[in-house]
Amino acid sequence: MAQNLTTVLTPPVRQLIENSIIKSMSVIDWGKAMARANEYIQKELLRFSGVEVYDPQVDQNCPNINTDNNSPGFDLIVKNKNGELKRVQSKLRQVTGKTDFSKQTHFETTRRNSKKNKDKATSESGHVAYSADEFDYVMVTLINVKNGTERRNDVNLWSFSIVPISDLIDPNKGCCLTHIPAKVLEKNKFTIQQNSPHPFN
Repeated sequence: MAQNLTTVLTPPVRQLIENSIIKSMSVIDWGKAMARANEYIQKELLRFSGVEVYDPQVDQNCPNINTDNNSPGFDLIVKNKNGELKRVQSKLRQVTGKTDFSKQTHFETTRRNSKKNKDKATSESGHVAYSADEFDYVMVTLINVKNGTERRNDVNLWSFSIVPISDLIDPNKGCCLTHIPAKVLEKNKFTIQQNSPHPFN
């Protein structure tokens, strides 16, 4: 029988998912409200899967990692299967594809265009692409809301993709793409379960 992933989450995280005010929010507002919670959720689910993972904001035993000249553009730190530290950026996306992995998702920073970012891809809003050295992986939580928002309330119905930065580099710009293609999400999908194959090389 498949593990009920809700039981893996700590009570404060479960309470956020189950909060009646948050549950009723629009797609945009729910995404904003749950962005930080998503980092906790990903950390707890990765630990359940056997990955050694830390949140630099709250874990006092988090290994030190060099953030010189870095924003930093990561949210979690993991040890890969060789014991090396890797930087992971967390993203939460509500998708409307036929499957959770069948549509691309946007992937821009909220930093505005500037002299520092003038050579990077930009959107009409002035948001810019991530640099190629800000993180090693991005872990994307995908929640399909095509037929309603009920799936947001059950982590067992969420999907995950763990994408190495090598799959996101725009060869023409030298920075990251401003979207994650559907084929990249599908290629790097990760199933949360005990004793999963280690997703970080």
